[in-house]
Amino acid sequence: MNTTHASRNRTLRKSLLTVGLIVGLSMAHDVAAQSITGGLYGAVPANNGKTQVVLTSPDTGLRRELQLDAQGRYRASGLNPGHYVVTVTLDGKTITRDVIVKPNSDSAVANVEAATDNGGNLGKVVVTGKAATSTITIDTTTPEMSSSYSRELVNELPLSASANPESIALLRSNVRYDRHGTGLVQLAGATPAENRYYLNEFDITNDKSSLGALSQLPREAIANTEVLAGSFGASWTNATGGVMSQTVRQGSNDFKAGYSLYYTPPTSSTLRPQPKDFKDGNGNYVSYASHNHTDAAMTHYLWASGAIVKDKLFAFGLFGDTPSYLNYSYSQSRYTESKSKNKSIMLNLTWNITSDQTLNLIASDKRSNSASWSYLLKGTYSTNVGKLSSVSQPAPTRERFLIGNYHWNITDNLELRLMGGFLGRIQDRGYGTDNPPYVQTLTGQSTYTNIGIQDRQTNFLPTDYWRRGYKGDVTWHIGDHKIRFGAERYTHFVQQDWHSVFAGIYTYKTASTSFTAVNGATIPAGNYVQWDFNHQFGQMYSINEGAYLEDYWNATDKVVVYGGLRFDRFINHNARNGPLFSFPTLSPRLGMAWDVKGDSSFKVGANIGRYSLSMPADFAFGVASANLTESKWYTYTGMDPVTKAPTGLTQLGPDYTYPGQNGIPAKDYEVATTNVKAPSVTELQLYAQKRLGGSWTGQVDFGYSQLKRVINQTCWSVGIEQWAQSHGYPNYTDPGNCFELNPGEDVTVLRDFRGDGTLASMTIPASAFGLPKPKHRYFHVTFDLNHARSTEEPWYLGLSYTWTRSFGNDNGYLSVQEGGGYGSGYIGQNDLYYIPDNTFGAYGNLVDDVRHKITASGVYYFRNGLRVGAVLNVQSGEPLTCYGLNPDENSYSYQWGAYGHYCDVNSPGKITPAGTSGRLPWLWQLDASLGYDRNIGPHNKLSIDLSVQNLTNARALTNRNNGYSDYDYANGGVTKLNNWYTPSQYQAPRTTYLVFRYEFH
Repeated sequence: MNTTHASRNRTLRKSLLTVGLIVGLSMAHDVAAQSITGGLYGAVPANNGKTQVVLTSPDTGLRRELQLDAQGRYRASGLNPGHYVVTVTLDGKTITRDVIVKPNSDSAVANVEAATDNGGNLGKVVVTGKAATSTITIDTTTPEMSSSYSRELVNELPLSASANPESIALLRSNVRYDRHGTGLVQLAGATPAENRYYLNEFDITNDKSSLGALSQLPREAIANTEVLAGSFGASWTNATGGVMSQTVRQGSNDFKAGYSLYYTPPTSSTLRPQPKDFKDGNGNYVSYASHNHTDAAMTHYLWASGAIVKDKLFAFGLFGDTPSYLNYSYSQSRYTESKSKNKSIMLNLTWNITSDQTLNLIASDKRSNSASWSYLLKGTYSTNVGKLSSVSQPAPTRERFLIGNYHWNITDNLELRLMGGFLGRIQDRGYGTDNPPYVQTLTGQSTYTNIGIQDRQTNFLPTDYWRRGYKGDVTWHIGDHKIRFGAERYTHFVQQDWHSVFAGIYTYKTASTSFTAVNGATIPAGNYVQWDFNHQFGQMYSINEGAYLEDYWNATDKVVVYGGLRFDRFINHNARNGPLFSFPTLSPRLGMAWDVKGDSSFKVGANIGRYSLSMPADFAFGVASANLTESKWYTYTGMDPVTKAPTGLTQLGPDYTYPGQNGIPAKDYEVATTNVKAPSVTELQLYAQKRLGGSWTGQVDFGYSQLKRVINQTCWSVGIEQWAQSHGYPNYTDPGNCFELNPGEDVTVLRDFRGDGTLASMTIPASAFGLPKPKHRYFHVTFDLNHARSTEEPWYLGLSYTWTRSFGNDNGYLSVQEGGGYGSGYIGQNDLYYIPDNTFGAYGNLVDDVRHKITASGVYYFRNGLRVGAVLNVQSGEPLTCYGLNPDENSYSYQWGAYGHYCDVNSPGKITPAGTSGRLPWLWQLDASLGYDRNIGPHNKLSIDLSVQNLTNARALTNRNNGYSDYDYANGGVTKLNNWYTPSQYQAPRTTYLVFRYEFH
């Protein structure tokens, strides 16, 4: 053999592999927006009538002859993800290309000109999945920018055991993790409630609360995860945050089967340390958790894939089982044992109807159950367990969904996509006894202590949630334009019902001086008891309708201009399915992609657009549920020795039902202004991507987001009264109900201003009403450097650094500033705009103003099958904000509560601006994994992975108590809180899990 010739061929093939990865993407091809299918494209010399291009799939038997345009360009779309071969016959010579197609993207095929050397020898380009583990691909046909992560890469990095979309999104530094309330991520500067989640194109976002996904498949079922941190096209969705989209594994002609075991060891000082306790400024426990522990847990998966009908019908099936395991936890006076278990089954069918039509159908059913036993402690904050207090009935949850996708290449220039699905969840949160009453005491600075034998304040009936939706669009290639138009519709339903225990809640209190209760009764100084009861229930429907039009215009050979327009209408109903809100919104979007050198090695892109978001069912439930709230006040002479309920009761005044909470849903004009509009933000994105040689890719992107409008609640009825009284209705008194509005905009309300039963409309200018406009400006600059694994360099590396600036007076959709998840209520009902005083000092550094963040992720593959992986996260400290009560007794905020920024009890009216009460310390965490792959014969493969999160068990401080002052019921007046600025949260301790995988193929 001629060694020189062989060496030259090896060099040629190596160079062709590189060409295959970076070949020019300036040719016209499909941009797959939110699709479970993908595509490929390439070019041959200008068509002379003797060239043939054939696409085949060794996995599924698909064969498609591709048409060439006048410039010799070809494309294929609607391809199920997997391995494909492109065969080009040119002047009697045959050239082949192996290409990996991924969902929602197009893969480049090396140009034929690149496949011959000077002697006319033909080469073969092989682009393998292992060579494509980079999270960044340069596609100059679209301004959209996303990160894509394969199942193989996710399994080889030390992510959390669930490997949920959030943990994958955090591999880039421009994503913030909200550890204070939601446990979710912030994308594009928005709150965690502003993201959308997709599974096989179906929107699985939890539109009950807008927090996270309603249902997620186990990681063993997921083939690919894509993350878009804002600035996406009109056909994706309407969301003011980001998008996390996943696709499900599919079958092929090759039969494969496997078993996976995930094992999490029990709590121990080495592999899974216990959490820390928290105490207030006086040394009293705030959280008693250091004795909490958990048994070992195991999850088993069995899966199989293959052909039901060769070359036509394929299946992937998965069965999962997590047997029962126990958790043990302690609180002030209770010890609780709880257990949980779940089972799941999923089937994915793929039918290649013809070479141009494919149908995909997935179905899943997951059932979980939990129960708990509560015991009294023989002393507060002890581990000395006493008698059984209560048993929680089993709380089953069932999640099921069915999703179908259809893709048809009608002609070479016309495509149709259809999607439809159903997702449902029935959840039982456990129902305890309704007798005896729940009894507690109020002492000191708002410290409530349960003293009775009833340990439940609230009982819940099962919550039923379902959604169904469908979507369809048509893509038409005409000249230099690719036009897509489509529509979608989702209907959501939530039924929920909860109530205080029917015996009610008794709270023992002490008044330093007599006062008048809201029922008009005089409460004398001394000891008294208050009885409370609340019942909220309803069946809520909401509808999201959308339509979109997009045009991708190849303005030149190197520049693509994108224009998109999206119309949405968000509809909410009240608890009795009556009309409540309808928010129509129009969202224009523009973009540009410039292939600077014409070979896709250097791309400059830009996007600008308006984005909006629907309001979740909990928003409507919060303002228009059937809500009954009652209170009573008593003096008493004794206490029941068993239940601790008061005896010898003498009621003070009549029963009191709170305004607007009589069990009848409110009307729309009673709970909102008549001109309320959907929330919106404006986003700008500028970026550049460049191949740096070899397997390296660099990227820099700049993002800017500006909050334009929010929906939130105000209780500032004074603003309506003052304007009405000075504009023709001097005797008007407003009912005083809280209502929804767009803060900072004109307020149009419908009221009975004359007192004669006739409703009239009145508009109050924003300047007169007194609430400021919401402001949130978010800037970030992110630098990324990625190295893709190759045969010559067997390692993957992703480096990312982000500088961030975030400031304003409003986080957006959700109150995350206070670190309480929902803040003080549902979405659209937090306390910022309750009264104008609460907004004083609210402008400042917001919680996501993390100036510096670094992430690094990597895997090194040894030739003996060993793998070492790591993920490093480093970030600067988050700003802290104080909340306190204005000590000025004549101020509105003094009467309303400690929601303002008054942080000096000795200086009435003194403001401490948000985000200026110090910062948390820098935070860093190293996660590591060790894996080993072993092939046993030609058909068997074993893999073992040990994954450790927070390897060094770093326990940095991650939050402080931000309540500065409040009213002291015992002594009267405003006082500084004992636990102000004390630690309230530390970094989660080390966790470890072991994975064993076996695969037969």
